[in-house]
Formats: sequence, C-alpha cells, structure tokens
Amino acid sequence: MKDPLTASASLRSGEIDFIARVPIQQALLLEKSRGLTVLTGTEMAPTVAFLNMRVKPFDDVRARRAVGGYGLDRAEIARVAFHGRTKPLVSVLAPGVQDAIDLNELYPYKPDEAKRLLKELGYDEKNPLKFTILIGNHDTTLADIAALIKNQMAKIGAEAKLLLVDTTAAVDRVLVKHDFEMTVSNWGTLIDINQRSVSFFKGQQSDYMGIDDPKLEEMVHQWRRTLDEEGRKKISADIQRLIADQLYWVNATGYPFYQAYRDNVKNYPFYNAALVLFGTTWLEK
Repeated sequence: MKDPLTASASLRSGEIDFIARVPIQQALLLEKSRGLTVLTGTEMAPTVAFLNMRVKPFDDVRARRAVGGYGLDRAEIARVAFHGRTKPLVSVLAPGVQDAIDLNELYPYKPDEAKRLLKELGYDEKNPLKFTILIGNHDTTLADIAALIKNQMAKIGAEAKLLLVDTTAAVDRVLVKHDFEMTVSNWGTLIDINQRSVSFFKGQQSDYMGIDDPKLEEMVHQWRRTLDEEGRKKISADIQRLIADQLYWVNATGYPFYQAYRDNVKNYPFYNAALVLFGTTWLEK
C-alpha cells in the first residue's frame, strides 16, 4: 500500500498485520490504538537537505554554509516536523551509525551570519538568493520540513520555492539526472562511513551533490586499507569533520524509523534497515 493513511487504517481494522515503515504522523496515531505495538530504535538514517554543488551558488562553500549551515534551524525542524522524536544532525552519519560523532556545534542557528555570507556573495534585499526545494510525495513529513526551511530561508533574505513531485520523478531527478538545487528527503540506513562513501567520489552516479575532493577520496581509501578498529574510527571522524566543514552533505535531523504490528503477531523482528527477516515470526490465531 503506497498511501500511509490507508495502510494505517488497514492495520487498525485487522486487514493487515504489520507495517514495516510508518511515517511519524501515523506512528503518533497508531501509538494510541489498542491492540497495536509501535516500535522504534536507534537512528541510523538522516533527513537530508542536499545542496547541488553543480548549481551556482552552491559550488561556493559560503552559500552552503549560509543555507545548509547557519541559516538552517535544525532544532525547529526536529521539534515541529518530528514532534521532538529526533535531534538536529550535522554529521554525515546519524547517531546510531558506527563511529558517528556529534558535530552540531559547527553550525548553530545564526541567521545573521547566514545573511553576512550571502551578502559576501552579492545577495541582498534587492538581489535575493532564489532556489527551488524538490520534495517527493512519499512522506508528508518531508513537505512539512520543506515548508519550515522555506520560512527559515526567508529570515535570511533568501527565496525558496517548493516543488512537490511524485516519488518516482524525485528519484529520477536526484539519483539519476542530478537535476535539483536543494532536495529534502529521508535517506538510507547505514552501517558505517564506508557504506556512505560511494557518494564521495567525483563522477560516480551516486555522487548526487557533485563532490570533487581528492583529499576526501584518499581518506576513504585509507579507511578501507586500515585494519585496526581504532585507526578506522579516527579516519571516520576526520572524514565526518571534513564533510561537515565543507558541507558537501547537508543533514537536517535524524529520521526516526517506526514499525507497527498487531498483537497477534508474535516475535516481530524490529530492524532499522531495508531488509527485515521474518523467519521466526508467527501469527497467533
């Protein structure tokens, strides 16, 4: 079922027995329903606000720091869009991912600093920065986040236009054609920095934002060559700091992952990833 509302209604009525991924709005409703269990766990996926560095002015780190750094009120997004169920996130890795470090202090919400950076780039009240935020329609929370960001951008003198498209079109524009200025979406669950590093190499299809940094590529190779755990942990931290400093990858918050099932489902395996195995799950008659 593509529609979360329909899926939630079907779960409550008993037409279906579980939902493997529940959007936050529906999770809040299902938590109040009798005969259902709603599960969540450590966050291993982010909510992204990617800036395409192939498009001006986001090829300039000052623009990225203005829009994706100091001008982004991550705390508001976490509080309003996710009802406080997640936290602000600057690091490329969500807090539940191996070796993730907290880098939120790098970009506190400072709209005046964002305005200053935009002014350096030639943007002001007479010549405001204008860009479009692309959003897929698979999760209504994402449209809410985009609307919050639009309002936050107005506070730094930037004009953001929202473009809501079918999920298939959003995937094609972001993952295939790299045709966007900013896009807001939930993103994949990770195990470690290496799993994400497929996006860090220039010219690769998975280089969605247009990263071009030989130093970053070499750091990834170093991580892969390093066998000891502490060495990898240090390199992972250095990679996260470099990416955050340059804002190659813009995260807004974590993305809380929910699953729900009826009480007749026994031994349900919560798994915060794309693959959920049900070999030991059974239905009580």
